[in-house]
Order: sequence, then C-alpha cells, then structure tokens
Amino acid sequence: MSRSRRAAATAAGAVLFAAVLIAAFGIVSLLLDEDVIVTPGLGQAPGIIAVGASLAAVAATIWARMLSPGIWGTLLWSGLAGFLGYLAGLGVASVCASADVARALSAVGRAATTWPGLVVIAAAILAAAMALAVVCGADENARWPWEREDDE
Repeated sequence: MSRSRRAAATAAGAVLFAAVLIAAFGIVSLLLDEDVIVTPGLGQAPGIIAVGASLAAVAATIWARMLSPGIWGTLLWSGLAGFLGYLAGLGVASVCASADVARALSAVGRAATTWPGLVVIAAAILAAAMALAVVCGADENARWPWEREDDE
C-alpha cells in the first residue's frame, strides 16, 4: 500500500470521526436534554480539548494499525484509543480550567460511565471501519464500463 493512500485513508477516517462525534454529541444531548459535560464551572475548553485529544488518538491508531492484518483489532484499538484519549484530554483540561482535581475526576468519571463515552467509542469504530474500507478497496480507480480495456 502506498504511503499516500494510507495517509488519505487516515485523513478521511479522522475527518469522519470528528464529524460523527460532534454531530452525535449534539443529537444525543438534544434528545436527552442534557449537556455533554455537566460538571459545573468547567466551561467549553475541556470539551474542545478532549475531542482534539481523542481525534489525535484515533488518527494515530488508524495510521499505526493500517498495515496490520486484523480488521477487528484495528476497530477495537481505535475505539479504545478514542475513549482513552477523550478521557485523558478531558481530565487534563478540566484540571487546568478549574484547578480542582475532584471536579476534574467527576467530569472524567461521568464521561467514562455514561453516554458520552459510548458515543466516542462508536464514532471511533465507525471512522476506523471507513478508513479500512478505503484502504481495502480496489487497487485501481473506479471506471465506467465503457472505459475498461478488457471488454474490447
């Protein structure tokens, strides 16, 4: 597999992860009438940093596991990396935003045990699956039937 194809698949997976995660957070938050981070006094920065850390973790995992033969391993590792990246980013940003370790642990514990954690895992697995589909696709570009030389 060429390096450019691997990079394109990783970039596509990362973009899809960010889009699905942000959209799913908005939809589930709207349906449940509940904020993604309900811990008071943190502001928006911890959520933004947590999504960025999760995005970096998922992209790095997709890139690293792209050459591995196991599809299921790539999906599972991507889900785990996204989840742990989100929790780590949320924890560090919450401590910096509030200077209160107990408040940061509360935010991380809630994210790990309720719907935000599940949304992150699902978005990461979906993004990894799409990146693998791009890489495992045909080695040649798609062509219309009349463009194929073998029919002549």
